[in-house]
Amino acid sequence: MGFTEISYALSNSSPALLTLGAVGGILFWKNLDVFHRNILLYLILMLLVELSGRLLGEIYNNNLIVLPLFSLIEMIFFLYFYNKFLFIKPNKLIMVAGILAILFIVGETLQYFVFNTLDTKQYQPYAKVIDNFVIIIMALYFFYQKINNFNETRWGNFRLNTAILIVFTFNSLVFLPFNFLINESSGIRFYFWTGNLLLLVFFYIYLISLIYINGRANRKIVR
Repeated sequence: MGFTEISYALSNSSPALLTLGAVGGILFWKNLDVFHRNILLYLILMLLVELSGRLLGEIYNNNLIVLPLFSLIEMIFFLYFYNKFLFIKPNKLIMVAGILAILFIVGETLQYFVFNTLDTKQYQPYAKVIDNFVIIIMALYFFYQKINNFNETRWGNFRLNTAILIVFTFNSLVFLPFNFLINESSGIRFYFWTGNLLLLVFFYIYLISLIYINGRANRKIVR
């Protein structure tokens, strides 16, 4: 199997993995705590984005509009998730940064897909870069809060936050040169896409494992 085939295989495995996680999470729904129900919600949202992108690609042969919408959904979710569950207490500056990022993403979406004719070769998704940047700030602020709170012992959240930080940092490295990657013809983009897809697959597997472990543990308690 060549590198291109591996890339396509990873791309096709992503929705299958998300479907598996969503179905399994729904079956465990009654046994999940609120924290893990929100992780399940994230997987379901990512599945809907994946399916929408593939459907639009099949119908219109262009699904670029999914990218800013994906960034918007992701930004809203993580802004809520960090302030509700991961931060010791919400940070007003990060809330403002998140809201500004949401407004920027909405504005960019309108600019590219409503007010102007999209030129695929000139398209640069700054919305995804801004989305990644704010999520990275939230992940780093999480570490800052924990370092300054020595009574904190919830190491599981450290692992989750570390996974988020790694995924979105690498994702930024992919989307910063997005326009170059779309237009280059040497095939180097497949290395970027494959690396990003591989990291996402592992990230989804990790989130699914969190849901499974929590569902199994709570089901034993109920019994």
